[in-house]
Amino acid sequence: MHPSVPGSRFSRWEGKADMTNRIRIGIALLILSHGLVVGCADQGSPTAPSAPPTLSVQQPSPQPSPQPTGTQPNITAIAPQVGSTRGGAWATITGVDFQPGAKVRLGDTTVSSWTRDSTTISVWGTAAHAAGTIDVVVTNPGGLEARLTGAYTYESPETFDFNGDWVAHAGPEFETDMRFTIRNNVLVSLSCGTSEPLTFASPPPVRDGEFSFLGDDGVAIGGRLVSPVNAVGTINVPACPAAGWWADKSGVAAVSRYAYTGR
Repeated sequence: MHPSVPGSRFSRWEGKADMTNRIRIGIALLILSHGLVVGCADQGSPTAPSAPPTLSVQQPSPQPSPQPTGTQPNITAIAPQVGSTRGGAWATITGVDFQPGAKVRLGDTTVSSWTRDSTTISVWGTAAHAAGTIDVVVTNPGGLEARLTGAYTYESPETFDFNGDWVAHAGPEFETDMRFTIRNNVLVSLSCGTSEPLTFASPPPVRDGEFSFLGDDGVAIGGRLVSPVNAVGTINVPACPAAGWWADKSGVAAVSRYAYTGR
């Protein structure tokens, strides 16, 4: 080694070497503090963390739909078989094995109904429907159903014949007898309860299956056909003040008031 002479080139070289050593030591300490090993042949490169395990979710098996149970109903007929496209009609379905709580559909529409007994169901308040023929379906509470194909037809009330004698029931509970007559598509006479038959100086005409009359004395009546043999309306005469009414055409088998009111 050369003696260190201050100010000589050897002293300057030694200073630089000392600084280099310090730097190397600092780097080594930094590497060791981070847990890294450099230059070791038996150490492999750091490995990437393994992918998380794939979770398998087992889907529940689809459950079969419950099968209908209970009693199988059967439909014999519906009457009337025709109703107005404007709705508001009623009818009686006959058959066997109808259960309390049975539901009725006319086509795809569920209608208000009441199972009077195991052979009779009353239907009322049909909805407006396009003209055409549809099926009648009765479904018992257990889900078993009966279908009468093409049994009911919706028609425009303009095609119905309003002429004839009509037997009606008026009042809050439809407890009062009422009669009216239509001839040549005009209302010619009317009676309700104890009132004398009313006649009209200018008989109200029937148009599009409807009629209405309002007198100067407050006497009023209006009605519309809901089927070829059934009509509904309102009346205001002294014996039947401000009352609703429903009617069957005379000569046609009378429909029980249950069919219209559901009571």
